[in-house]
Amino acid sequence: MDVVISASALGLVGGLVLLFTFLGRIPPWLGYPLGGALLSVYMLIVVVGLKSSREFKRRPPPSASVVGKRGVVVEVEGGWALVKLEGAYWRVYCGSCAPGDVVEVVGIDDLGIVARRVE
Repeated sequence: MDVVISASALGLVGGLVLLFTFLGRIPPWLGYPLGGALLSVYMLIVVVGLKSSREFKRRPPPSASVVGKRGVVVEVEGGWALVKLEGAYWRVYCGSCAPGDVVEVVGIDDLGIVARRVE
């Protein structure tokens, strides 16, 4: 059985434990270390989350970063192909591709991402 608790709940429980310890309801030898540990885990989660969200916003758009990369065609349907490119699946326009072909992304236009088969 998996137990899942949110970061907000950790912070709330940690704060309540510290409050009840301060008010004398929980012994200090138990309350302060337990509440401090819960609040420390909460703060660690918040700091890591903020740092990762900043790094995510700094990345270039995925479509601009795939030009020139090569991938393998997985499926083809009417000129559109599903291509596995660096571990991710992309839908690209490739006129003469077949499953198993190696393709290279050549650009981005009104249709979306355009690729050509590599000989």
